Amino acid sequence: MQVDGAGLVSGEIVVLLPVPQSDTYTDGSGLRDETENARLTWEMCKDEADFDVDPGSIVAWGVSTGADIYCRLTMDDDPDRWPVLVCGRHTSPAFQVRPFGMAEFLQRLLGDATFQEETISVALPEEVSFVNWREQQRRRTARA
Repeated sequence: MQVDGAGLVSGEIVVLLPVPQSDTYTDGSGLRDETENARLTWEMCKDEADFDVDPGSIVAWGVSTGADIYCRLTMDDDPDRWPVLVCGRHTSPAFQVRPFGMAEFLQRLLGDATFQEETISVALPEEVSFVNWREQQRRRTARA
């Protein structure tokens, strides 16, 4: 996050800003709003999961264009040990815990077709790309 920051991965996955920034193209509420969405979804549908999670430990870090929400489960004092919780819109199962962090999750998602099929509700292009939020903002400004 310190190097590349938030942005758009392969045109389908939005990595959210961890904190609001004054020079962004949004008000920075995405992480807060998506965390609330994920927690509410968990509360409404947790009976479908074969595991239990404290909703207060759910913190969103990304979304897909297919309405999937990707979260950290902040149940450990060490952030390097926070697994990924998938709140899938059209995945089976809808809730999945992946025992690795965001970077490894994205690496697997972008490089493993089988992992993609069960973890994201949209098709990812074969060619991986990343557009930083600052570049997204520059492109929007250029179009205006």
